[in-house]
Amino acid sequence: MKNDKIGMITRTAVLLAVVVAVQMAGRSLPYSNFIVGPLVNMSILVAAMTAGIGGGVAIAILSPFTSLVNNHAPLATALLLYAPAISVANLILVIVFYFLYSKNKYAGIVLGSILKFGFLYGSINLFLNIFQFPKFAQKLLAMFSWPQLVTALIGGIIAIPVITRISKTIGK
Repeated sequence: MKNDKIGMITRTAVLLAVVVAVQMAGRSLPYSNFIVGPLVNMSILVAAMTAGIGGGVAIAILSPFTSLVNNHAPLATALLLYAPAISVANLILVIVFYFLYSKNKYAGIVLGSILKFGFLYGSINLFLNIFQFPKFAQKLLAMFSWPQLVTALIGGIIAIPVITRISKTIGK
């Protein structure tokens, strides 16, 4: 039991480190949203299925805040205010995927991705109506619209073979 908890904590920590490393590397890549996004989503889903729902939830909540460390100052200000909404969207993805995985993992990916996208798109519009970020409004809308659906779907597709391989290794 003790070794299992240590393994769960270790897998969560390693996957959180992967998220941070990918976010840092993404700063220098063109179109990094389509590289970083899928890898972050994959890490969240892999954590949920190999370290338990707590691991997935931890990374889902922390990843938007670790991303702030890696963003440029003006946009980071807008994202700081929006980071809790991103955390909620990540939670939606991880919870839907986790509970549907044993029934139909692909339905979990699709439904979780659609709900994440819907939440982000709706909340970014509400966010921009409350807070005035005219300089960044178009960039924020572009970041939190259809690319979120695409990156969540890709991350889920990548996650399945990783989960399968890790599960075989750890005996789940």
